[in-house]
Amino acid sequence: MAKLTFLGAAGCVTGSKYLVETAGSGAASKKLLVDCGLFQGANELKERNFKPLPVDPKTIDYAVLTHAHLDHTGWLPVLARDGYRGPIFANPATMELTEILLKDSAHLQEEDAERAKRKKYNHHEEARALYEPEDVDPVLKLLKPMPRSGGFDISPEFHVESFDAGHILGSSSLELAIREGAKKTVVVFSGDIGRYGQPILKEPTTPPSKADVLICESTYGDREHEDGDPEGLLAQIVNRVVKRGGSIVIPAFAIGRTQTFMYYLRRLEDQQRIPRIAVYVDSPMALSATDLYIKHKEDHDLEFAREESSDGKGDPLNVHEFHLTRTAEESKAINKVKTPCIIISASGMVSGGRVLHHLALRLPDAKNAIILAGFQAEGTRGRALREGAKTLNLFGETVPVCAEIVEMGQFSAHAGKSELLRWLSGLPTPPKQTYLTHGEPVAAQALQAAIRQKFAWKAAVARYLDTVSLGA
Repeated sequence: MAKLTFLGAAGCVTGSKYLVETAGSGAASKKLLVDCGLFQGANELKERNFKPLPVDPKTIDYAVLTHAHLDHTGWLPVLARDGYRGPIFANPATMELTEILLKDSAHLQEEDAERAKRKKYNHHEEARALYEPEDVDPVLKLLKPMPRSGGFDISPEFHVESFDAGHILGSSSLELAIREGAKKTVVVFSGDIGRYGQPILKEPTTPPSKADVLICESTYGDREHEDGDPEGLLAQIVNRVVKRGGSIVIPAFAIGRTQTFMYYLRRLEDQQRIPRIAVYVDSPMALSATDLYIKHKEDHDLEFAREESSDGKGDPLNVHEFHLTRTAEESKAINKVKTPCIIISASGMVSGGRVLHHLALRLPDAKNAIILAGFQAEGTRGRALREGAKTLNLFGETVPVCAEIVEMGQFSAHAGKSELLRWLSGLPTPPKQTYLTHGEPVAAQALQAAIRQKFAWKAAVARYLDTVSLGA
C-alpha cells in the first residue's frame, strides 16, 4: 500500500516536501518527491535546512514541482549534492523560473554568509551558506519538461495531471495517480492556490478528481484578505506619500508580486490617478522573471492578453519612469535619490536581499512608507513590521521604525479562507482523507474546522515527519 511522508510544510508555511512511496521493498518500491523547498522564517525552522533528510536522496527515483517559489524548490541543490540523480519534472515556465530563483538564492546565501563572517552576527559558530552557485548547475541538468496541462506518465507507477493554480507563473495543482498492480490511488496536491479575480494569470482550477487523498495548503486558512479595491488603495498610498515628499519601499517577491505591482502602477499612471514618479525595480531576478511573464502567454488571463495586444498600449508591465537596477552599484545609487520614488525589491518577507539596504536607509524617516503585500511568516522581519515593531535588526544594527507601515493583503498571491473553500468545493466527490499543510497551526486548524463544518469531510492537520497510508 502506498504511503506519504510529510518532510516539510507541516506545522509551518515553508519547506514543502512530500515523499510518496509505492508498496514493496528495495527496488520494488518507487519513491516520488513532490516539491523540495527551503524552510524559511524562524531560526528553528531554518536550521532544518542544514539537517539531512530522513530518507537517503540516492533512493528517491523521481521528483515533480508544483511551482518555482523557493519554499517549494530551494532545497533542490542540497538534494542533488546529497546524491539525488533522478529527473525533476516541471512545466517549462516553472523550469525557467526555478533556474532564476536557485541562482539568486545561492548568490544571496553566499553573500549573507560572507557578511555574517565580517560582522560576526551569525548564530552559527561559523557562518556558512547552505549551498553555493556551483551547486545549482547539477540541479538544472536534472530538470525535465512536463506539459503545462493534461496528463503525463512520470513512470509506470506514477501518472500526473496538471491544473492552473493561479498563484504565480507556471503554478499548478497536481493530480497524482499511483498504480500498484491492479490498484489505483489518486492523490491531489493543491500546491499554492492563488486568488480569484486577480490580474495577469488565469484563475485557479480545481482538479475534477475523485481523490482518495487530498493535500491542501492552508496559508490563510484562518482569515480573509482585506476588502477593498487594490488599485484604488495603491493610488491613495502613492498620492499621500508623494504629497509629504516621501518614498515607498515595497518588499516584494520577485516572482508574482512584483509583476502585479508593476501592472497596477502602469494602469494608474495611464489613468492619471497617480503622478509619474520614478519606479525602481531593484532585483535582477524580478526583471528576468518579468520577461518570462511576458513570454509565457499560456498562463495569461483574457484581460491581460487583450491589453498586450491593444494598439498603443505598450507593455502592461512597464511603468513610464521605469529604472532597472541590475548591478550592486546601480542599487546603491538609489540611496542618493531624495525625491519621491517607489522601490520594489526582494525579498517579500524581508528575510534577505537588497530590500534590507533600502529599509535600513528609509525606515527611520516618517515621510516614507513600507507596503507589506502578502504573507509574512513567523520569525521574519516582515512579520515583525506587520506586528508593530518599533525597531528592526538590519546588518547587526538596530534601525528605528518611523516610516508608515501599510499592510495590503489585497495583493496577496494566496487564496483567503473563503477562496480555499471555494476551490475545495470544486472537487466532484469528497476525498476519503484530507491533510492540511503549508499553514501555521492556527490557520491549519481553522481551515480543518471549516472543512468539517461545510463539507463534513475527514480532515487532519499534517504533522512534520509523519507517514500516512494512501490506501483504504
